[in-house]
Amino acid sequence: MYVIDLEGNEYACQATVTNDYELNGNRALSATILPSKVNRLFIDDIAEMWEITDFDDVAHKIVYAKKKGEGRLLTVEIKAIPLFFDTFDTERIYDEYNEHMTAQHCFTLIFEDSGYNFVLVDSFDAIDWQGLGGGETRLEMFKRALNRYGAEFRISGNTIYLHKQVGRDTQFQYRHRLNASNIVQENDATALWTYAKGYGDFEEGDEEGGGGWENANLIREYTSPLANIPQIGIRHAPPIKDGRVKIASVMDKALKELVDESLKISVTADIHDLRRQGYPLAQPELGDRVFLIDERIGLDEEVRVVDISITRNWRGEVIDLNLTFGSEGITKRYQSNLSTAIKNITEVMAGRKKIPMSAYDQAVINATATLKRVTSELTVPSNGGLMAVDKNNPNNVVLFNAAGIGVSDDGGATFKNSITGEGVIAETIIGDHIIGVNLSSIDETGYFHVNGSSAEFFHTTSGRRVEISPSGLYGYNANNSVRFQADPSLVTSAAFGTSNNNTYLVANNETRSVNYSSIPGDGQVDSYSYLPHRASIYRFPRIQNAYLTLLGGGEFRFTGEDISSEGRVYQPLRSGGLYSNWVEVNRGDILYLRSDNRVRVMGNGTSQSYSDIQASRFLLADGSSAFGGLSSLMYARPQEDEAINLIKETDLIRYTDGGEPAYKFSDTSKSIDEMLGTVIKATQELIEKVAHNGAD
Repeated sequence: MYVIDLEGNEYACQATVTNDYELNGNRALSATILPSKVNRLFIDDIAEMWEITDFDDVAHKIVYAKKKGEGRLLTVEIKAIPLFFDTFDTERIYDEYNEHMTAQHCFTLIFEDSGYNFVLVDSFDAIDWQGLGGGETRLEMFKRALNRYGAEFRISGNTIYLHKQVGRDTQFQYRHRLNASNIVQENDATALWTYAKGYGDFEEGDEEGGGGWENANLIREYTSPLANIPQIGIRHAPPIKDGRVKIASVMDKALKELVDESLKISVTADIHDLRRQGYPLAQPELGDRVFLIDERIGLDEEVRVVDISITRNWRGEVIDLNLTFGSEGITKRYQSNLSTAIKNITEVMAGRKKIPMSAYDQAVINATATLKRVTSELTVPSNGGLMAVDKNNPNNVVLFNAAGIGVSDDGGATFKNSITGEGVIAETIIGDHIIGVNLSSIDETGYFHVNGSSAEFFHTTSGRRVEISPSGLYGYNANNSVRFQADPSLVTSAAFGTSNNNTYLVANNETRSVNYSSIPGDGQVDSYSYLPHRASIYRFPRIQNAYLTLLGGGEFRFTGEDISSEGRVYQPLRSGGLYSNWVEVNRGDILYLRSDNRVRVMGNGTSQSYSDIQASRFLLADGSSAFGGLSSLMYARPQEDEAINLIKETDLIRYTDGGEPAYKFSDTSKSIDEMLGTVIKATQELIEKVAHNGAD
């Protein structure tokens, strides 16, 4: 045993310690620390908020310290509670929940981010909740959930196990003058009820006037068989008024528990620890069903341990053990001749007595009946040990020796079910729970393990493992790094798809392809690093318009796979129509408008109304200029004699090459087409001038 100060320093501790345990209730540790040589290292400083770890290796928080002097020395009396209770009593959940919840969902809300795990060992019905949380401590919520789901808990390290009933059905017997003393039975009938009425299925808000329950759609009653006893009769319990209850069976169960548990019965006894006398299992646990016998007060009952107080000396040896039991015997005697049995008679026994055989799984019933009906004879084989043989069927053999235990159905030829030093071999395993077991493959290359609320699958060769928990699904490498995962924040995989015809990415707003390092992020568009999206085809839905949006501006570029500036190759874009403010050549110096017939420039939305074209030059198919310097003629009225004047200004050079006449314009910057156009225009001007002069 040791203590830890506020700075995390540990000190060995010698003290007589008393642990008090209550079934489904508080637990506490009290101790008196004397100034021994070991304790003097810390006794002057020990105070509240220190931690002390008991002989069961359970850490406690010291909540009370009383220092007093005895002569010249100092002694300290302390009280402490388990860290689980301290943590849950100092943390609050401020969100309020009003919904129908399974036990798994409810306890997940209570335990989330607390540092503790829980395991639902049994199944529990889902129930409606109103006002869960809303500033309550985790401990308050935990106690409410235990009460409403009808669960009991036990603590093991940082894991809380939730059962319908904790404890074991044991064969322990505690008898007056043998191993028990000071046996006291107390019966409290101050609040004994035999009749109760319940109102449910009404609007809770109606109760502001005090009459909401009067409009209940569900009204149920329950009368105990004890009401038939004249000396008891009808004794009315306070009615149950709960609008959240809408199912008759749920209300019936609550009424029955209220009435049947109204008689409080408890038995206390001092139990003598006989382990030193050869009884290794003489100390029970909380919730155990044991037998308590005291002929002096007519007590011979199976009772349940509901409270334990254990005192140990500084060596960890038990020096005092006191138990409190709950019993159901007195009511069973009252109703022995009644047809209806009362199963839940005391508060501490609420549905927690020994389960009748009819309630067990049929396989358990069959196995129990088989074991009880067989008559066996014991023999000693030649190689030693002990053999039990079924007298009626010698094929059924059980062998016990130093190697282990074997069960055979072929006269001992083979033992298909056995326990040896190498392990357990069983064809069939039937039972409710398997705790603390690794399930391995035959070649032992992998095994399965339950760790708190997580199920883990291990590959022993690679060191990889898969973990399934309420938080999600995770795959880990040998170095514990995440290989893949599926949880509320992220799903990772080498490939994600389906064999169905369609795959749907569903969201309330939009889907995003972002870099892993960007998540989870704050949800803002500009807070992420986006990734390319590659696909062979994309179809827009049947809507009027579809938008491709660049929030920060820029360009849409259709390129080949290499998008670097050096290797970028732009790809064609095909469309039935293009609406744009401008078209510009991408690379090179030519922009192509391709058509097998002609290109038309039309007004917006028309195919018959032509529009103008403006350009500095117009070239023919061979690249020569259609108008050259005379392009202004397209936009200005002709000047008088402009072509004749151009011809006059042009020098014509004549030369001979091989005796053939030839002419060449002195202005070589003009093409033949340009000069030809000028000549034609000058001829037209001369014709007009001649015609005009002739008319004169």
